[in-house]
Amino acid sequence: METDSLIGRLRRCGIAVIILSATAGISLSCGTVELERPDTGGMGHHANDSVPLPTPGGTGSLYVTGVEYSDGYDWKTDTEYGNVACTVFLMKDGERIVELDVDGNEMVASDADMHRCYGGHLYTDYSTETETVIKRDGTELFRYPDREMIVGLEVVGDDIYTLGVPRIGDGWTLRKNGKMVLVKTSGYVLSPLAQDDGVLWFAYVEQISAGDGVLERYYLVRGDKAEPVGARPDMKKIEDILLYDGVVYYAALLEGLDTHTIFKDEESALLDAGSAAYTSGCRIHYDGGDVIYVSGIKHYDTSGDMWTLWKDYALMKNYQSSVTLHSCYADGDALSYVLTDRSDGTPRLRIFDKTAYVDLDSEGLDACTFLGNACGCAHSGHLYVALHPAKAGDPPVIVKDGVPEKYDFNGYFTSVSVW
Repeated sequence: METDSLIGRLRRCGIAVIILSATAGISLSCGTVELERPDTGGMGHHANDSVPLPTPGGTGSLYVTGVEYSDGYDWKTDTEYGNVACTVFLMKDGERIVELDVDGNEMVASDADMHRCYGGHLYTDYSTETETVIKRDGTELFRYPDREMIVGLEVVGDDIYTLGVPRIGDGWTLRKNGKMVLVKTSGYVLSPLAQDDGVLWFAYVEQISAGDGVLERYYLVRGDKAEPVGARPDMKKIEDILLYDGVVYYAALLEGLDTHTIFKDEESALLDAGSAAYTSGCRIHYDGGDVIYVSGIKHYDTSGDMWTLWKDYALMKNYQSSVTLHSCYADGDALSYVLTDRSDGTPRLRIFDKTAYVDLDSEGLDACTFLGNACGCAHSGHLYVALHPAKAGDPPVIVKDGVPEKYDFNGYFTSVSVW
């Protein structure tokens, strides 16, 4: 399997044409990768996969995916990757309900980005040299003769939609049950596949050579139609697009301004950057309440950079450059987030549950790491975070509402979600 970086692949782009068709394609590969840098594709509603839709009403059940190895095997070094026996599993409220052997013959991979929970089921994708196989709870659903990295999976009734990017080349493909619905032969995905009130959507960017530079165009695909976003002459760059309750939100840089403007359809507001020279990497975090949160970086001419959180466009929190903000989770009007702090020279994981600090130090869990956005979930006032063990042999941990719970197996968790 190729081990192309997902983020690197998504950043590569070209000129675009949308094609309606009806043939086939999907896939992905990478091992466990702890975040030592901001996962700019994995903040808020962004992720390697689209954020699962929580169960409407009530608290639902907690579903956790993970990978287990035999006792004594050092999966951190993973010297036998692809040849060692291991299991991909799905857990519901603490009990395993699906276990799949990782085996090329069974077409199941251990890669964290090649399995996911959706609607209480374990979906897997697997790449051979010539095709992709999609399974649910170990049962094959369909296959097709193309190889793509999946950046989104959504289920609508009996139909499975996937958004994939090719392993070689640029562009993306939206598929229904493996058959092409929309294809773009160049460009890159900005916001992964998700649903808004039953409507499928995602955002993408096309880049067109223009003299000595590159001209970017931004689009929202809603259903099976692409519509331009931010089509105005003073638009320099859009860094995030979100569709919620039919309203388009986006974070943009405009000509003559060094601070991001946040748009809500045609309404707009400028982020308060204080004395910062400019802002970058801005992401919108919104969950239908009265509050809009934004995360990003403020850059100063003399004092370096600061990770920053804004609440309704005003400053909420600054963090020095020794801090890396990984993921934010909006839940109504509350915001929780995960970061790594290196202020004393040692990376220490920090969790803020509705901005309240969760004490991991006393449990010796601050040395754990974080696999990415899919390993956190906020829903109905509850926050769940899966911690990645600091070393093989350490127990995996799930923090529920600030309380860590250790699990006795040799491996790690790959996602948490509520359904």
